[in-house]
This record gives sequence, C-alpha cells and structure tokens, in this order.
Amino acid sequence: MRKKPDAGPISTLVPPPGPGSPCGQTPEQARRLRQLLADGVARLSAGTLPVRLPTIAGEWEMRGDGHFHLVPELFLQVSGWTRFRFPHGTLHLGPGEALVVPPRLLHAENVGSGPDGAAFCNVVVFAEGASMGCHLAHEEAPGTPGILHLEVRHHPQARYVQDWLTDAARLARNAGSGSDAASPGASWLAVQTRALVSAAVAGVLQALDDVDPDARPEPALVTRARVLVQNQLGDHHLSVRRLAEQSGCTADYLSHVFSRSTDEHLAAYINRQRMERGARLLRETSLSGKEVAWACGFSTQSYFIRNFRLHFGMTPRAWRAGRDEER
Repeated sequence: MRKKPDAGPISTLVPPPGPGSPCGQTPEQARRLRQLLADGVARLSAGTLPVRLPTIAGEWEMRGDGHFHLVPELFLQVSGWTRFRFPHGTLHLGPGEALVVPPRLLHAENVGSGPDGAAFCNVVVFAEGASMGCHLAHEEAPGTPGILHLEVRHHPQARYVQDWLTDAARLARNAGSGSDAASPGASWLAVQTRALVSAAVAGVLQALDDVDPDARPEPALVTRARVLVQNQLGDHHLSVRRLAEQSGCTADYLSHVFSRSTDEHLAAYINRQRMERGARLLRETSLSGKEVAWACGFSTQSYFIRNFRLHFGMTPRAWRAGRDEER
C-alpha cells in the first residue's frame, strides 16, 4: 500500500464540480457559509441560540440505521428541519437550533422544508487531528441531506475545535443523567455548552480566513470522496463504484483522480480507514470483536480479522491485549 507523505498544509475550497455532479458550488455559497457561521457565533455569545444534546442511555450501539463518527459533529439548523434518529430516541432540530452529536453515537437523518415553505438548510462542522471542515447542506433528494458546499482546512485550530466539541459532547452524558432541566445546574450546563460550541465555531471561522499561500491544493473530487467515505465507513456496501455514482463521475475517473492526488488507491484508502477505525474501537471501547467488525463495514468477523492481520500483523484480539498491557 502506497501513501504519499505529508507535503504541507492542505487548504481546500471545493469549486463547482463537473456536469452530472449532484451539487454545483459557487463563491456566493462560500460567503453564505461564513456568514452563517458568524451569525452562529453572535447568537451563541448572546445566549439566543440553544444547543441541544441527545440523551444517551446505556452502552454505545454500533448496529442499526445510520452511521457514526469517531469525533463529534456540530449541526447548525438554518431553515427547514432535521429529524435525527438515535438508538434511544429521536430529536427534531428546528431553525435557529444547534445540535452536538457525541463521538460514536449512531444516528440517521431525515430532512424537510419548514411549514413556511423554507427549504432545508444546515451547516455541519467537524474536526479530527490536524484537519477540520464544514459544509453547507441542502436536500439532495426527498428527505435526504447532501453536501452543497464543502471546505476543509489543515490548521493548528483543528485540534482545539475537536477538543471543544468533544467537551461539549461529553456534557450529553450529564444531560441524560436525569437532572432537572429547570435546576440551576442545568442552566449552567447550557452556558458551558454554548461557550464551548461558540469557541469551536469561532475556531473554524479563523481557519477559513487564514489563507496559506503555500497550501497544497487537493482536487475537490478527492476532498468530497474523503467525506463520503467517513460518512459511510460502517456500510459494507461502500465501494468505489458507489462513491462515483454519488460524485457524478465514473469509477475509473474517480479512482484515477484520487490515486494521482494522494498516491494511494481509493479502495486501499477505504480499507485503511476501516482498519484505523477498528484499531481505535478496540483500544477505546469494550465492544466485542463482532461488533467492531460490523462498525467498520465488514459483514463477517472472519473477513475483518483477516484484513486486520494483513494490515497490522496481528489479530484484533492480540492488538487489544497489547494495548491493555500498555495502560
């Protein structure tokens, strides 16, 4: 497996894709994204943008409808509505509300226009390691959200954005502990959450404004493919062909662009991401090997074990045992 070494920071403003692509992006959308983020910071600072946290009961569940990420996500609802389905309930997000989805929380989304006829629109923010991104979403198909405008940055703020959203998401456990919503403790919980989310959104805005003239551009198609892979990593039907269909191009073309840009085949990238997710779940959770395999998009545990051994040189059980000894 080949992987090009880091060649410096990546700054990606996704330009309009070619004909047949499901989304056409414009500079106006880039400006709109920044304005919506700035409005969010202003409302969070003023205490007029409520931040909601899903109730979490019991252990994390990896099987079911939807997908999950290893890092938290922030949703800022602009217009229309989003209905989130979680293992332990549903949550309806309306205009002027925000939602922090904790790491590893399985969720599925349905969207629609508001009663006033306003089309669905929200902003999604995420950060992991040295990379952060945000995208403007629209209703790509009836009831289904899709990426309208996407920007990704490698920036020093990324690690802070991830930490702030992680801390905000951690409060979801407290929110679901049975405390009275009208109690002073609940009120301070809301203040803490808004402050953390405000800092995260401000960090994203700073990264978007910091343009590095030496940044190495990445093709828009590649950046979009990376996001689609992360959103569908637990789906065992994920394939290069499926990604190409969602990107409005042929599988051969997508593979060629991805390989030329990253020096790594797209199929190998998908497998590597699955292996890295499996390693983290084995290290950070007590999920069974069968559940980890399922969460990584493998329909059988034996196939997961075979791929894991090829990638890491040991079985998942040996990997977990080695990590336990290091603690």
